Amino acid sequence: MPRTTRKVPKQLEQRARLTAPQGLIYRAGWQPDARFRTAVCGRRFGKTFLAVEEMRRACRLAVQRNVPPENEIWYAAPNFKQAKRVFWRRLKRGIPSTWLASKPNETDCSMLLTSGHIVRCVGLDNYDALRGSGLWFVIVDEWADCPPEAWTETLQPMLSTTSGHALFIGTPKGYDHLRDSYIDGQPGGSLDARSFMFTTLQGGQVSTDELQKARSRLDPRTFRQEYEASFETFAGRVLYAFNRADSVRPMPLDANRPLLLGIDFNVNPMSCSVWHQAGDVLHQVDEIVLPSSNTDDLVAEIRRRYARNGLLQHITAYPDPAGAQRRTSAGGRTDIAILQASGMRVVAMSSHPLVRDRLNITNARFCSADGSRRAFVDPRCVKSIECYERLAYREGTNEPDKSSGYDHLVDCCGYLMFGLYAYKSPQAQHINVFGR
Repeated sequence: MPRTTRKVPKQLEQRARLTAPQGLIYRAGWQPDARFRTAVCGRRFGKTFLAVEEMRRACRLAVQRNVPPENEIWYAAPNFKQAKRVFWRRLKRGIPSTWLASKPNETDCSMLLTSGHIVRCVGLDNYDALRGSGLWFVIVDEWADCPPEAWTETLQPMLSTTSGHALFIGTPKGYDHLRDSYIDGQPGGSLDARSFMFTTLQGGQVSTDELQKARSRLDPRTFRQEYEASFETFAGRVLYAFNRADSVRPMPLDANRPLLLGIDFNVNPMSCSVWHQAGDVLHQVDEIVLPSSNTDDLVAEIRRRYARNGLLQHITAYPDPAGAQRRTSAGGRTDIAILQASGMRVVAMSSHPLVRDRLNITNARFCSADGSRRAFVDPRCVKSIECYERLAYREGTNEPDKSSGYDHLVDCCGYLMFGLYAYKSPQAQHINVFGR
């Protein structure tokens, strides 16, 4: 970033001129619709220059708005050593000496302002130890490398007293909480969140020649992630054909149309995906996820949401074949028997299809080899989208990683699509159990 050429007296702070992209992020700060900002940037974008200006403004606003001094102003990094190395010296140069009540504390990287407020650098690797004070503003740098619990369990509650603000900064590292924060700040996300994405080139700190050298050294995926701020998918994604940009389309639930359900019998959680069918195209319009539940609870929830005149005859369910043996409720009733007793039509396979067959059909519906897409998901199906994006194979195997918890809604989707498109019942149509 260009620096001013005039000599700066030692007692005065050093300032940096923000570039246009940095200025865009800065100007959004402290607006009602941008209490929580996320800046996803390529490497060497100039994030630390922006962070200094953000810290200065937070200090000024704390005084102007008479924020009680026990509410601190923080720069947070994945660990304290990194926070000190990356930001402490820049912070000391950026805060005017006339604002300080005493010399900076080099041990805990903190500064006491004449207003009584404390500015400090912290590490989030031991976030439990940070509880106690209030918080007016926090910058979380390299957010993808920080534990997400640091936000939900420590930082966010500390900001609540003063309705404080936060800025998350980072470079992508796959589909993680940084990406979640970015999506939350996009249109359709939270009303008090805003997010930005800029490449290294847009930051103006790195020349095109340097970028070309990096491009020649790195594989395409790594270059896109590190320099183009691209969220690259997990290696070995199970539903690789699902793509948020192409597969997520608004489709409201229509109370007058038939419903198709894919159901996975699992006590925690009991899961169900809800679909409309229009010709050869499927649209997921809802999802049900019931923790610590059973099939009777699921039927009650289906009835509450979708019953017409108290009946479920307009619903066809495609459940997990294991439901023919499993009994999650008292009385010796199987899971499939419970569904059938509810009045909905149940199409159940007599045995499980091969996992790869089910996944192949599911992927083909989301995107076939000729580029056709015949399955779409409404954006309100948040959990389903997360599972479709994140379920991966266990390393070195062809088996989905069920320990991740992302498999249940993927299974719901798979049972439905396999039942609809893979095999027809070898028996009479009024008999709704078919085999492989």
